[in-house]
Amino acid sequence: MSISAFRDMNARAAAIPGAIRLELGDPDFGTPAHIVEAARDAALGGFTKYTLPAGLPSLREAIAAKLHERNGLERSAAEIVVTAGACGALFITMLALLEPGDDVLLPDPGWPNYPPIVEAVRARVAYYPLELRAGGLPDLDALEARITPRTRAIVVNSPGNPTGAVFDRETLGALLATADRHKLWVVSDEAYEDVVFEGEHLSAAGDRAVSIFSFSKSYAMTGWRIGYAVAPDADTAARIARAQEPVLWSVSSVSQKAAEAALTGPQDCVREMREAYRARRDAALTRLDAAGVGYVRPEGAFYLLVDVSAAGDDVDFARRLLEEEHVAVVPGQAFGPTGAGFVRISLSVAPDALAEGIERLVRLLARC
Repeated sequence: MSISAFRDMNARAAAIPGAIRLELGDPDFGTPAHIVEAARDAALGGFTKYTLPAGLPSLREAIAAKLHERNGLERSAAEIVVTAGACGALFITMLALLEPGDDVLLPDPGWPNYPPIVEAVRARVAYYPLELRAGGLPDLDALEARITPRTRAIVVNSPGNPTGAVFDRETLGALLATADRHKLWVVSDEAYEDVVFEGEHLSAAGDRAVSIFSFSKSYAMTGWRIGYAVAPDADTAARIARAQEPVLWSVSSVSQKAAEAALTGPQDCVREMREAYRARRDAALTRLDAAGVGYVRPEGAFYLLVDVSAAGDDVDFARRLLEEEHVAVVPGQAFGPTGAGFVRISLSVAPDALAEGIERLVRLLARC
């Protein structure tokens, strides 16, 4: 149900020429040239065959070095599986770890693809609330109260989509301790690890934690479809790799060479994109503050939840915004019940379009 609300808005926006598209989470930057050149060289050099299901050994070694240097995770190449984006990593990890009928606790509000991934492996969806008035951090007491004998895993997303919340050390540590106490898996979605404005990104670490990463957001590589899962041990990684074999066998060899170049090449592009998103966020918040419109202040990722509860139902408001002002946003209910009364706008669009879209949103709110 939740994903249909997003797809519905996406389809409606596509039918309106010239609509300002603030519903999409796709960086407006091009993939950096040195990454594209590495892919070109690989393709022209004939590097277009299958690879191992777990990924190229050289790429997994580069990932292991990155995890040590930037994430504080000591993992070997044998504990890493290269995947078709973070989405692919999440799916095969769930396939490897869950049995039919297991319960998985998902954040509410959270990324709309989590529920269908859980359902696709015949597990059951449950939710734990994020406190939007507290910046999108989890209610840890409420989370523990929702753990039952059927609960098998907890999904964590920091920096978060749609909240922009960045979990601090105390919060993440308490969540991991809760999972450890109940012998649960933690699946940590860290796709926005490099888009942090305040605080610091902390990776989940533990004997039953699997961290999920992506090249999509850090390097503007959404269409390259490449990410990776980091397991706590080689046996768990082997299970995840086996789960990938019947799905696609191995990730594109050319994309893997591009990913190697992304990790081993210059990192200025990552910083430049992050600072561009920060500037867009700050400009958006300044305008909303001036208009007296509430929001959840994002500390990371490139989304902004805007409070439209004064206008009534967020789905109705999003549709009116598109029909009357030609601006596409995602209603908060698409991300779970806790998102009701908000709409999500993306900061991954050109500054002029973002500013105009927010101006029109404010204008419609004033009419409601």
